[in-house]
Amino acid sequence: MQKILKAIQIAGIFPVVEIERLEDAVPVAKALRNGGIAAMEITLRTDVACDAIKAVLEAYPDMLVGAGTVLTPEQVEKVKEAGACYIVTPGFNSRVVYHCVDNDFLIIPGIDSPTGIELALEAGLPAVKFFPAESRGGMKGLASMAAPFKERVKFLPLGGINPDNITSYAKSNSVLAVGGTWIAKQKYIRAGEFEQITRNAKEAMALLHGFELLSAEIGTGADETGSAMLNTLAMAFAPTSIPDFTPLSATGDAPGTLRIACNNIQRAVVWLESNGQKVEAIDTKTNSAWMTDTAGGISIQLIEKQ
Repeated sequence: MQKILKAIQIAGIFPVVEIERLEDAVPVAKALRNGGIAAMEITLRTDVACDAIKAVLEAYPDMLVGAGTVLTPEQVEKVKEAGACYIVTPGFNSRVVYHCVDNDFLIIPGIDSPTGIELALEAGLPAVKFFPAESRGGMKGLASMAAPFKERVKFLPLGGINPDNITSYAKSNSVLAVGGTWIAKQKYIRAGEFEQITRNAKEAMALLHGFELLSAEIGTGADETGSAMLNTLAMAFAPTSIPDFTPLSATGDAPGTLRIACNNIQRAVVWLESNGQKVEAIDTKTNSAWMTDTAGGISIQLIEKQ
């Protein structure tokens, strides 16, 4: 179960997908993967949902596939047989929850109140779905509700999340991952617009991590021409959302340093390491971390945005 939770954290984003035609399942999964998202939640709102889960996992065995809108213990068994590695429910259904707990199967039930969190903790659940997120106050509502529990449970927000508000959730350590329907909307699937789904997935990943160049220090030594070029380029940098943005600058003989800002240092490190990159231990005082390897001798530091 911990392995699956780790995989959910690494994925960071879970497109919620409703498959009406079985033949659309694999193309949607491929489109998401092409956009950098190897995870999806297939809802049990159609008759082909379980077959869709099977089809995706046959095509992409490493795809992290969950089943959504699971309402009964019988449905739990069907999605397990199909290959789903976890389920998500709209609310806290005790029969479904304890059926999963008794069978050591990861369930992420929907909650929207402290009472729901307490029920989840009593059942020994490590994560819950915050639903419907935006109509329950968004990230501010989640932070207020979760505060008394001091991160004893992680959250998967869903409901009303889109490119305009995903960043607010991505910055929180309480958020395990973010779910949403906007990436693979029904209108795109019905029209076969899989390239649009890929574009949406790429945008979502970029918004989730929020990588931005904070500063670049490139050593030019005695190269006056190179120094002049860098200083000229620096004047053309557009203002960013980072208050202490430092433009390109010439430094001494050292190859240089790139400082890259991110929404959440823990989320960034987990994702980078899952992609084969090595990162030094996080400095909790500065919320920053250095990449172990260099790029052409240039060191790279990750810094969490304020």
